[in-house]
Amino acid sequence: MRQRHRIAEGIYRDDYGFAATVKLAGVQREKRFPPDTTLEIMKSWRVQTRAELDTDRPPVAPRGTLLTDGDRFLKRKRGMPGFKADRAHLHAWYPRFGASRRSSITPDLVSDQIARWRAAGVAARTIRHRCRVLRECYRGLDGPRVKHPLTGVKLPKLPASHPIAVSASTIRDVAKRLKASGRQAVYARFLVRATTGQRPTQIMKAQPDDLDLERRVWFVRSSKGGDPIALPLNTDAVRAWKIFAAANAWGAFDTGRDADILRQHGWPKDVRPYAMRHTFAIDLLLSGKADLGDVQGLLGHRQIQTTRDFYAPVLIARMAKAVRGRRLKLA
Repeated sequence: MRQRHRIAEGIYRDDYGFAATVKLAGVQREKRFPPDTTLEIMKSWRVQTRAELDTDRPPVAPRGTLLTDGDRFLKRKRGMPGFKADRAHLHAWYPRFGASRRSSITPDLVSDQIARWRAAGVAARTIRHRCRVLRECYRGLDGPRVKHPLTGVKLPKLPASHPIAVSASTIRDVAKRLKASGRQAVYARFLVRATTGQRPTQIMKAQPDDLDLERRVWFVRSSKGGDPIALPLNTDAVRAWKIFAAANAWGAFDTGRDADILRQHGWPKDVRPYAMRHTFAIDLLLSGKADLGDVQGLLGHRQIQTTRDFYAPVLIARMAKAVRGRRLKLA
């Protein structure tokens, strides 16, 4: 019999790898994972499997206070990508509703709190994230069909967004400073983000076996509902991944902490590091060597409309350049 050692809630290690288990309402599921599997992947499997089991049982009425139940929910998410940000978003509800029983928090009360945040100048995106995490808290604890206080609540609209490109000189300068700083893992992650245009969550999910550097391909795992893709790698990207592997930068990382470090080393203060993804796509479009369909595939967008909505202005700029270059010399 294999001797197991518990390394996290519902996750055990033995001589042959890992086993993750979920038990809910008398039903138990277990899945084996190879020895090189990251803790984040196994925790994600537990969350998804628990949600599937929740679907098969009647909805449960919320119980307990938001503070006690919220902390119980956060304990399950600990170690997963975005945990610190989600914890902050849920904690934002505590000053007003922390001592309240979850069953007493109504959509009207939530709408009133949203109005207060808006009056205080809290960004629409931040408010929407706070609402998302509150909804996830109820569903994570009581099942996806539970009645939650976000039902029917009107969320603030996001301001119109547009892609932001950062200059190549800025990216080179930040890379040079990071390398000199000795922060090898941050430096390696920065290089991969800048050369591949992929999301931080996809880099966190990457495993050594996903890379074929001889054939210059990264098999990118899906994220945010997008499709998994086979991403061709150029010389810069291959070099970035070699540095990444040498720094042993695999696994989850704190995107907020990385962003602070990047800004300390020359990244523009008012631009999110996520703009590296935009820069990747914009450079491809403006080069004239890729169209929206190509960018859709490289970014892993499930729908072409997602790519078109965000990057159409760039394509228009490219077409305008082409039109200006057409000369008939009629006059």
